[in-house]
Amino acid sequence: MNRAFSAILCAAALIANSVASADSVSDKEIADRYSQAAQSGDSDAEFYLGALYSAGVGRPRSDEEAFQWLSRAAAQGHSHAMLVLSGLYAIGRGTPKSNLDAYKWAYIVSVGSRVDEFRNGSRQLMGLLETKMTPGEVAQAKADAGRWHAVSSQARLAVPAEAQPPQSSPSAPKPATASTATTPADPGKTPPVSSDKKSDVDGLLDKMPSDLRKRLGF
Repeated sequence: MNRAFSAILCAAALIANSVASADSVSDKEIADRYSQAAQSGDSDAEFYLGALYSAGVGRPRSDEEAFQWLSRAAAQGHSHAMLVLSGLYAIGRGTPKSNLDAYKWAYIVSVGSRVDEFRNGSRQLMGLLETKMTPGEVAQAKADAGRWHAVSSQARLAVPAEAQPPQSSPSAPKPATASTATTPADPGKTPPVSSDKKSDVDGLLDKMPSDLRKRLGF
């Protein structure tokens, strides 16, 4: 894995080694707000909550919880979550290792993301995976990617009970409704994924310490 690719994955957050962080009151409040917004189906909040679980910031560290929340965001077409999810599958973190699934998500990002950094990172990951896969496996992963389509926020899986935030949180933001397409892709053609959208959740980032944001890759 070359230096440039390692740097991209660090920026994508969860591929690098986890960062230890004290579970301070402010960290927990931030995590609670992201959790509440994530339960309403906001893909940005789902992505950030996954990052917090992965780093153990404001939540007990859990690769499995991180994987679940990142999967929800990716399912809605969140390109950053897709790239990180691909990396998690590639190394088997929070989920069984699967080169097929890793390649599938990387391929979707490579042809659909509007963010150059994400596209470049996904293509580098695909190159690494191709050295470990047969041509048939690569073809299968591309076919799986071609059948993928983004789901709406209403179609997400049930929220884990342990992720429920306090119901009395008065300052939790109202998330924007996800607007990704739900039409299945044409055979052999991968639909574009959403670029990073702006929502009320972004306001939470202003309250997150800058050093913590850098460590999480935001």
